[in-house]
Amino acid sequence: MANVRCLQKLIRLQKLLLPLNAQSPRQLASLQPRPLTFLLARRNYASDEKTTTNLNDFRAREEQREKERDAADEAAAKAAQKEAGTTGGTGSGGSGQQDDAKQAKVDAIRVKILDAALQHVPQHGWTRQAIVQGAEDSGYPSVIHGMFPEGGFALVSHFNGKCNAQLVASLEQKTDSGKLEVENPLDFLVQAVRQRLEMVAPYKAQWPQAMGLIAQPQNAPTALAQVLTLVDDICYYSGDRSVDFGWYTRRVGLATIMKMTELYFLQDTSPGNAQTWEFLKNRMDEAVQLQMMLSQTEGMTHTFQRSFNSAFITARNILGLGYNRN
Repeated sequence: MANVRCLQKLIRLQKLLLPLNAQSPRQLASLQPRPLTFLLARRNYASDEKTTTNLNDFRAREEQREKERDAADEAAAKAAQKEAGTTGGTGSGGSGQQDDAKQAKVDAIRVKILDAALQHVPQHGWTRQAIVQGAEDSGYPSVIHGMFPEGGFALVSHFNGKCNAQLVASLEQKTDSGKLEVENPLDFLVQAVRQRLEMVAPYKAQWPQAMGLIAQPQNAPTALAQVLTLVDDICYYSGDRSVDFGWYTRRVGLATIMKMTELYFLQDTSPGNAQTWEFLKNRMDEAVQLQMMLSQTEGMTHTFQRSFNSAFITARNILGLGYNRN
């Protein structure tokens, strides 16, 4: 019906537009709408033919396929188990060796970058920027600084570890790996501490920044472990092989003197840091006098030693350090 009304409107519009002589009934009859019988026609669809299958045959085929799949899976599992039994041991060992090789390669890259970064410390300080410059000098992109999530402390820790290793190698050479007896242990300790502090001299202006990084809580365990290991090495090569309570006392005392001298060293403006070495010698003499005084009073000696021993053992256990030497 909507189509009919639309056609009727078109006819009226055409009447207005046609010339007056074209408005005869015969001419307009041709414009009458045709019956819309096509809208009433219904479409006939052919009925779909349905195919019937035998349900029993279908079930039989599916069961046979399931059995074949189970047999194939079982055979594959046996083959895999047999192969794992013959090559499993060597495979796990090979994987471990590959992991060790990868880690060694990463460590070598880190050391190379940090060694190159040390020359940029006077300009950039103990910062990530110095590490970036070291990476570029070593031929690596600057984005590789992501290998150092600890930031500038990675550079400080690397420097301390490197200096400690150099000092230990020097002491080992002087004492023939600890076989030679040291004539003057006190002077040996003074010279060892002085040699270690002289390694900081090229970075004296930037060392307060390094000490600030060391003092941060997340970095303190690593820094403390390096100090305790170093003082133990110094005492060992000086001839201190005792196993009494004084073992802990002497190491804690030496670590304290080292840090006191380090702070004095940063403020020393004398030529050749002469006042620092005099300060170090005086503190060592005072430590010897204190030990002699405490040894005369048995009660105070045990109390003093127990306090130091407890602090040292606690720090050692927290850091997981071991001091057993082969």
